[in-house]
Amino acid sequence: MTRVIFTQIAAFLFSIFLIISAKASVNSANVLSLNTASTNVTTSAYVTLSASISAQPSQLVIVNATSSVIKLAYGASGSEVDFVSVGPSSTTVVENIVRHLPSGARLAVEAVSASASSGYISVSLIL
Repeated sequence: MTRVIFTQIAAFLFSIFLIISAKASVNSANVLSLNTASTNVTTSAYVTLSASISAQPSQLVIVNATSSVIKLAYGASGSEVDFVSVGPSSTTVVENIVRHLPSGARLAVEAVSASASSGYISVSLIL
């Protein structure tokens, strides 16, 4: 249990380091967070992180502080297109996302093999 909490804290701190060191435009409107204790992420349906992202990002910093593998997707409900999977208790940086994620796109998340019902998911859009 302590090891999981330490891993989650380390992943969160690493994502903050990446954001600060990116020298890019980041503000609270560009950080999407989901508490999976209040909104479970299941394998049966996508959960919307943002109905419409405000700007086209050049990269994403994704923190998965759950015990499940998740995948991010974009597109209208029912027509989502998966573009990245993130392992449990890890941080992933997706570069050159411009060609996949236009401004105004819906961003959603789904669990891959087991539901995420504790922890959090955070996606920082680096403009």
